[in-house]
Amino acid sequence: MKGAAAEPVAVSIGRCGFEAMNGGASADLSVGERVLAEVLRVARVQPPAQLADVIMEHAQPLGVRRAVVYLADLQETVLVPLPSHADIVADISDEVDVRDPGAIVADRGVVRIEGTVAGLAYRKLTVVTAEDSDTPGEVTLVDEPVRQHRVWLPLLDGTARLGVLELVLEHLDEQVLQRCHLLAGMVGLLVASYGVHSDAFDQVRRREPMHLSAEMVWAFMPGQTYATEDVVISAAAEPVYRLGGDAYDFSSMDHTVHLSLFDAAGHDLVAGLVAAVGLASCRSTRRAGGGLTDIALLADTAIREHSPEWRFMTGLLINLHTGTGRLEWVNCGHPPPLLIRRNRVVKELPGLPDPPMGLLEGARPRVRCETLQPGDRLLCYTDGVTEARTPEGEQFGVDRLADTIIRTTAAGMSAPEALRRLIHGLFSEQRGGALSDDATVLLTEWRPTIPTGSVHNSFQTLPNSTSNHAE
Repeated sequence: MKGAAAEPVAVSIGRCGFEAMNGGASADLSVGERVLAEVLRVARVQPPAQLADVIMEHAQPLGVRRAVVYLADLQETVLVPLPSHADIVADISDEVDVRDPGAIVADRGVVRIEGTVAGLAYRKLTVVTAEDSDTPGEVTLVDEPVRQHRVWLPLLDGTARLGVLELVLEHLDEQVLQRCHLLAGMVGLLVASYGVHSDAFDQVRRREPMHLSAEMVWAFMPGQTYATEDVVISAAAEPVYRLGGDAYDFSSMDHTVHLSLFDAAGHDLVAGLVAAVGLASCRSTRRAGGGLTDIALLADTAIREHSPEWRFMTGLLINLHTGTGRLEWVNCGHPPPLLIRRNRVVKELPGLPDPPMGLLEGARPRVRCETLQPGDRLLCYTDGVTEARTPEGEQFGVDRLADTIIRTTAAGMSAPEALRRLIHGLFSEQRGGALSDDATVLLTEWRPTIPTGSVHNSFQTLPNSTSNHAE
């Protein structure tokens, strides 16, 4: 009734939600649900370095005897175990490749990604299982072998590879395996979230000190992999610890994916600052609703006004409309991207490049357009890749770059793994093992009719022992 006072409304807040969050009484939960709830409840208030201990203590209802959290080092050559209060890493590495006893590196518990069982789970994003026939230290009856099951599960942040979770189990069936898969999924998310406010995992992943220019650029750049049902993006950059002028960026908004790749002149702290200006120009302009030319002009102005006269930066600025395949790009003095279709290079994206950023002097660079076909891949790179030298002194070259990517992906290798092998191949071919310039690759695949497949929910079983050959 008009003018009548509103009746008071009683509001009550139930306790069950808070109790469930803090380990109190809860509804009927399965064993797997209780394990996940306990790990999450305890882990969120513990220091990141204790994550392995938290898993070990609270995953025991699943029959877990041992848990090891491996993180890939920044160069993706080895898997490094998180420290554990129980010192469980002391006998981890009996699972490495029997073909190469040297697969155990000098650091205790660290295993190589190539040629090991844990590395197989990481490289192929697959779950690997094995069964040990002997369990040292346990008393058994005659003719009653004791077996323990071992599982290696990839740890992911979305679709980006982080490492591997190794579990030793008393019993393994399909239900336990699915629960372990869920546990690994949550551990991956915990590792990713810890990284926002802690250096604990970054410290584990580093194998040498990082130069200031690299520290600055890596702080700006996104992860190395992003995937949806429509697009897969993978990036790789070396030298990880001495990165100077190279930088990449990607971002998704609605039905548009933005990609950018920069190569600042020089290989020092100022080059890193200029590359960081490129990344900041992308973020600032995108979030203000600007376009590709606006990004280039903002970076151009900042470089000219705040850096030495001779500094400049080449770059590719790209928008991919994932619903239609329409590709728009600006090229400021950069090597043109390669368009790969049906496992062959059909062309370089055409058009003469505009001047590099820093030398545009306010002139608006041109926006060019192309329409992709489903399954097309766009390969962007910096000149440090193609100008790398083989042992014979030849340049690596565009043709060899394209051939390497095509061969590895055609063989069923995921884009992140193909780039990892490409970059490691560049290192192995260098005289002295060091690149003379930054080398960065950005590979994008548009696949609107193909379901997400960059992460394979497949399982691989090693018969009876971990001493079998890993791929």
